[in-house]
Amino acid sequence: MEESREFYKKLKEYDPVRELWVSLVKRSSHDPSLRDWSRSEARYFAVGLLEGQIFNGGFDQYFSNSSGDYYEEAVCGLEEIGATDALALLHDAVRLIFGEHQPPKAQSERWDLMKRLQHTSINRNLEAIRSRALDELDRAFYEISTPLSDSLLNYAKAQGLIAPFEQES
Repeated sequence: MEESREFYKKLKEYDPVRELWVSLVKRSSHDPSLRDWSRSEARYFAVGLLEGQIFNGGFDQYFSNSSGDYYEEAVCGLEEIGATDALALLHDAVRLIFGEHQPPKAQSERWDLMKRLQHTSINRNLEAIRSRALDELDRAFYEISTPLSDSLLNYAKAQGLIAPFEQES
C-alpha cells in the first residue's frame, strides 16, 4: 500500500522532461508537419514517438499509426544521438514490413503498401514467420530501451530542450 502511495505521489511531482514531452505533443497536434520546430525538437519528438509506440505495440504499430509519419526524422534522430542498435533494429523492421520499399510518409499510403505487401505473401506460413521476426525485433528493442532513453535524455539536455521547463527549487 505504501509503495502505491509513493508511486502516485511521484506522478504528481513536477517533471521537466514530462512537461517538455507534453508541450511537444500539444504542438504536434497544431503543427503535425513539425515545419516550425527546431531540428533538435523534431528529432527528440520523433525518437520519443518511436520508442513509445514500440513499447505500446511494436514496430508494426509504429508504422500503422501516424507516428510512422516521422520515420525519416526518427532515423536522423537515432543517428544524431548515436543509437546505432536502435537504428539497426528500425532498419530491420522496415525490411520485414516494407521489403525493398521505404515507408511512405503518409499513413494512408503506408497502410496501402503494408496491405499490398501482405497480400503478396506466398502463404500464411510466410506471414507467421514475418510476424515472429517482428516480435523478435520488438523484444530486442525492449532490451536496449534504457540506453536509448538515457541517450535521448542526454540529447534533450545538451540541446537545451529541458531547460525552459526546469523550475527553481
